[in-house]
Amino acid sequence: MRNISCLLLLFVSLGLFAQKADEGRLEKMVTDLASDAYLGRGFGSEGGRLAAAYIKDQFKEAGIDPLLESYFHSFDYRKGILNITGYNIAAIIPGSDPVLKDEYIILGAHYDHLGWELRDGDTVVYNGADDNASGVAAIIEAGRILAERPDLLGRSVILVAFDGEESGLIGSKAFVSELITGEGAVIDSASVAAMFSLDMVGMYEAHEGVDLLGMEMLTDHKQLIADATTYMPVDIVKMNGSLANRTDTAPFGKIGVPAVHVYTGTESPYHKPEDESDLLDYAGMALIVNFMASLTRELSTVPEVRVSKQMEVVADPGRMKIFNPGIQLNTGSAYHDYKNDFYKAKALFAYGAGVFLETRITQWLALQPEVLYEWSGSRVSGGRLRTHSVTAPVSLLFTTPDEQGNGVRFYSQIGGYYSYAFGGNIHNDDGTSVPVDYISDYSDTDYGLVFGFGMEIMNFRMGYVWQRSLVDFTADQTHDVRHAGSFFRLGWAF
Repeated sequence: MRNISCLLLLFVSLGLFAQKADEGRLEKMVTDLASDAYLGRGFGSEGGRLAAAYIKDQFKEAGIDPLLESYFHSFDYRKGILNITGYNIAAIIPGSDPVLKDEYIILGAHYDHLGWELRDGDTVVYNGADDNASGVAAIIEAGRILAERPDLLGRSVILVAFDGEESGLIGSKAFVSELITGEGAVIDSASVAAMFSLDMVGMYEAHEGVDLLGMEMLTDHKQLIADATTYMPVDIVKMNGSLANRTDTAPFGKIGVPAVHVYTGTESPYHKPEDESDLLDYAGMALIVNFMASLTRELSTVPEVRVSKQMEVVADPGRMKIFNPGIQLNTGSAYHDYKNDFYKAKALFAYGAGVFLETRITQWLALQPEVLYEWSGSRVSGGRLRTHSVTAPVSLLFTTPDEQGNGVRFYSQIGGYYSYAFGGNIHNDDGTSVPVDYISDYSDTDYGLVFGFGMEIMNFRMGYVWQRSLVDFTADQTHDVRHAGSFFRLGWAF
């Protein structure tokens, strides 16, 4: 009886995933979209409008309902004296869960390309088979698979073919601003669980797999991928937690939606007339479509879609991450400033490394204590003096606000430091070396001022900082010799 139950479970599981992508259908859709008939599907062109109508017919044929009253989401764009009307094509597969069906997973791909040009009297068409007829065909085929078993979906799935990507993500920006965040919005931004942009997915074998750029924005990405690949295996080349800003993921990511770029690289003739349909790997495209259908199903049924801390901050602009610990490296130079003499000692290379804790007080202000090991020194008469010390700066950071949550701030800083020297040597020019005498000759403690400027980009920190001592470095306090240094700083916040 136990064996019969296991067999029944196996047959049911296989049945759920029996529907797979059709390579021939994928090839036909790409070949159609990348034909000369559409003249490169330029934004605002007649070829683009014909391509939009073709995509609408494919959604309809696949049994996928329009998102709006029609499949078309039209939007206006003005450039110079030109008024251009663009068209996104949007469809929806309603979920079956009574609660989760009001949440959405978006599968998108841009259908426009670079149009055509005259070259030596001939019309040269940029057909854009990989970029991005491949992505459009993939979301239509994935939609066909998902629409055949809507009972397996918890959340609803929205499929969008975007216009105007090559002209500056115009279609996806309009979709977000008009349908998600605008006054006439039909979708609540908080209800969008995730977005996937399939942009250039026709070179699976040449790329040796597929990239999922941004997948790590989803906290449970490892489990989701493991579950999705149980029946639909795929080779993943690269995965990260960063938002791809050069494709249609960007407008979604900037409103707090985890947005993933599904991508097989630029192995095709990127942005060249040679990007034709006969070069694409349709078996690889089918693998990607099967995987994306499986991943979408898995994601649609999890009780809660959890996102990274960075995406939480973007989704809630009023929310700040208060404590930002990290590691830091300083490289630069240091020297001794002889206040009572007419000369300064020559600088030597110096560096420091340690940890920091940026503690945000407001959008404009933060307190940052640090603990650093420093290797510093100066030229002295007849040699070089090197010291090993532990330095603890504490600074106020005056920053530009990041109320939109894009992760970019500029800052200036001012503060103080305390330093304790625990070792050092004087390296004489004759090749001899003696330890620094912190009893008779030099003081082992120091304190002073810190000031600088820099910028933060997401977790990355970069800046320039100066240190200036306020006390005499010599033990007898009669010469007024003070530490000074300047450093280029790199940091990473966890």
